[in-house]
Amino acid sequence: MSDKVELYLLKKKQEVKSAEIAQIFQNLEGLYKKKLWHQLTQEVRKQVYNPVFAEHVNLKEFYDNVISDLEFRINLLHLAEIVMPVARKVFETDKQGAFDFLKKIQTSVKKDKQASIRVTSGLIELYLANKDATGCCVDIAEIRGMIEETQKDVDDLVGVTPVHAPFYKVSATYLKEIGDFAGYYREALRYLGCEDAQKLSKEEKHVQAMLLGFAALLGEDIYNFGELLAHPILNALRGTNEGWLVDVLYSFNSGDLNKFREYESKWGVWNDIKKNKENLEGKIRLLCLMEIALGRNSKNRHISFKEISEKASIEVKKVEYLVMKALSKGLVKGSIDQVNRTVHITWVQPRVLSPAQVYQMSERVGAWRVDVEKMETVVRENAKEILMKT
Repeated sequence: MSDKVELYLLKKKQEVKSAEIAQIFQNLEGLYKKKLWHQLTQEVRKQVYNPVFAEHVNLKEFYDNVISDLEFRINLLHLAEIVMPVARKVFETDKQGAFDFLKKIQTSVKKDKQASIRVTSGLIELYLANKDATGCCVDIAEIRGMIEETQKDVDDLVGVTPVHAPFYKVSATYLKEIGDFAGYYREALRYLGCEDAQKLSKEEKHVQAMLLGFAALLGEDIYNFGELLAHPILNALRGTNEGWLVDVLYSFNSGDLNKFREYESKWGVWNDIKKNKENLEGKIRLLCLMEIALGRNSKNRHISFKEISEKASIEVKKVEYLVMKALSKGLVKGSIDQVNRTVHITWVQPRVLSPAQVYQMSERVGAWRVDVEKMETVVRENAKEILMKT
């Protein structure tokens, strides 16, 4: 117990003008006097993330007078979570002070691996927010090193822990910062897979959906859109001015170049997409080839150059190059018959399927089952004759 803490809580309770905040300090004072450390920790954690509390209270002062007294009484991971809003608030007026503050906390929690990872993720978050006059990160090289080292510690953890989501979030932000669309796409999906969606505001969900959609389109070697299309995060775009992005993603997933072009008035205003139009059309043509092969049963995968040309909206003379590109990227396996001008596809890269694609596959499975039953009937009816001949 500390007189300093009690005096601070009493003083704040008396001087704040908000009855709501005064009641919060009353609760904190009661819990502290009763030495209910767990309940006090939960209340402190709740309030530092409360925007109303942060508006009326200097969080750094609150840390110095209350939280610092609890450092050796509470779970270190809880401490790491509690100091994050404090560090962000300090960063607004004193960037170096915020860095020093978290580094001090990092030393205090180093015995707890998860707590250490959480503090490091918070430190990376602040470094990512530290921009120069041109809007670029000042410490990008240091950030890269910190992420690489922390990734090793995260990989050693068993299962999904509370520190996974914050780390994947800053890792994704770093990859976005350096323009690695494919890396950002994979890391952001990891983040959403670990994060509690209820913690995200409507605006945050909208931003995440937009960034993921653009990353999926622009990311090199991303040809699997099914996982994103099945994710509820895209619901944040429906009914908004950016709702067209969902339709564009569906056009890519089905390899529909014409549908993509229908939305040019929408995506054409975005420079990243506009300047990559040619590459995006090349990507959608590859997906079209995959879709053609996927829609055929194993007995009918000899596809003519003409059919590929028509469905992929490409000249016949360029079909062979398109197929070679798909083969080199490992999207399909097969061979090209230059004499008969056909392509034989034996394998298509696995991907998450849309409901329509699943239904199409179920029909093929049904047809395969009928063929198997027919063969079974032939064997059963002719078994006696076959056995006698042998």
